[in-house]
Amino acid sequence: MQKLYKETQKLDASCRVSYGLTEEIMMENAAMALETAVRNPYPISKDRRQPQKILIICGGGNNGADGYTLSRKLRFDYDVSIIQFFQPKSDLCKIQAERAEKCGVRFVKREDLSFYDLRYTDIIVDCVFGSGFHDDLDDKTRETMNDMNSCECFKIACDVPTGLRDDGTVAEGAFIANLTVTMGALKTCLYSDCAKDIVGEIRCAELGVNRRLYENSSNSNLVVGMLLDASDMILPHRTAYNVNKGTFGHVAIASGEKQGAAAIAGSAALRFGAGLVTLVHKHTSKKGLDIFPELMVSGDIPEKTTAIAFGMGLGQSDEVIQPYFDYVLEHQKIKCVIDADACYASGLKSFLEKKEKGVVLTPHPKEFQAILKNCDLGDFSLEEVIVNRMELLEKFCRKFPKKTLILKGANPLIGHFDGFKYKLFVNPFGRPCLAKAGSGDVLSGMVAALLAQHRKTIDAAITASLAHALASQKVKSDFAMTPYDLMLAVAEL
Repeated sequence: MQKLYKETQKLDASCRVSYGLTEEIMMENAAMALETAVRNPYPISKDRRQPQKILIICGGGNNGADGYTLSRKLRFDYDVSIIQFFQPKSDLCKIQAERAEKCGVRFVKREDLSFYDLRYTDIIVDCVFGSGFHDDLDDKTRETMNDMNSCECFKIACDVPTGLRDDGTVAEGAFIANLTVTMGALKTCLYSDCAKDIVGEIRCAELGVNRRLYENSSNSNLVVGMLLDASDMILPHRTAYNVNKGTFGHVAIASGEKQGAAAIAGSAALRFGAGLVTLVHKHTSKKGLDIFPELMVSGDIPEKTTAIAFGMGLGQSDEVIQPYFDYVLEHQKIKCVIDADACYASGLKSFLEKKEKGVVLTPHPKEFQAILKNCDLGDFSLEEVIVNRMELLEKFCRKFPKKTLILKGANPLIGHFDGFKYKLFVNPFGRPCLAKAGSGDVLSGMVAALLAQHRKTIDAAITASLAHALASQKVKSDFAMTPYDLMLAVAEL
């Protein structure tokens, strides 16, 4: 896991005090990280008469200063040009611009950019606006960024792409990077759903000290959350031999109006290690459910159920959903997964207040919108839920301690408040192929399987979410994946 920060200015200042560094030293290291990002895909050309063309776009602040510093490091090995997007304003930007000029770096004025032929550019480095940006881009900036985005070359953003606001929203005309080299520590804005389309690969640059020293330089608790790594996934491998199917738990999946959703969740639960899985058809016909020979079918919840998942295709009638709430409250040892239609149930708030622990909710943003309203946490628009998802997730978790919620999206979020400390986890591995009916049912089944195998809710949520996303990366097509393709890929992890 890696630490995530809302902003890093306090860490920068604390690092200078704690380790005797200067802004200039930290800037040189930032430029060195950008230099590495340039030289790795584009080593020095063997034909020195035709060096690769690099265009660095510089703003007037310290982000622009990073660009000027980079330019003199690349001078002579590459054909480097600087677009002075804004005249240098900060003291360091003025100093670094002067140094670059003395090294013979070519400067191109912003108004002369139209004469610069982007078709033959190999790399564009965006050093206009760094972290802390919160405005809209003006017409001229949008026009320029759109020209850069249309250029078929490798694009690098310094710290954050220009146009990415500090709340994770994206301004119209934002720079679209193949690689973002962020400075010092990882910022939460880089992992918003909106940001995923413009940040590309994300690398964290060290600024003169080891990253752990940098992050520990401040006594203030500035950490907002944790970014999950693939190594945080703990698969349900079976190491003991003297076992039987009951050893690995019994999952009950509620079946309703759309029986296929329950069947998908049930198959996923079985594939993710559950010993037994039963489809429960309390209020619907059993017809059609017997075509899944690996799944048991019952009109009642089995006596030895250890985890139950409900809501997937169940229907939004309280008459259908409430009996499952009641059953879980009567059997407190049973853990449960709440998804889809159950997120709209009027009895959800009362259930969450009465069920002490053992609950995982797996909504997408629209379902989370309904949860917030049903639980008297606010009537938000869907856009507000998406933009403020981290804050709203924390709000929910603090109102309902010991409940775990996976908020699905381009970068799924996992929140949990144990009564003392709130924990936020971000899963960066999602792919667009998961945006398809049935993918969420697979996730719910996987979570239920781990709960049935006696995993803690937060551990089940983390591992299931990671396995779900990482399995999708094994499917070659970005459009043809089915829920069963995803289940097969899980077995390859």
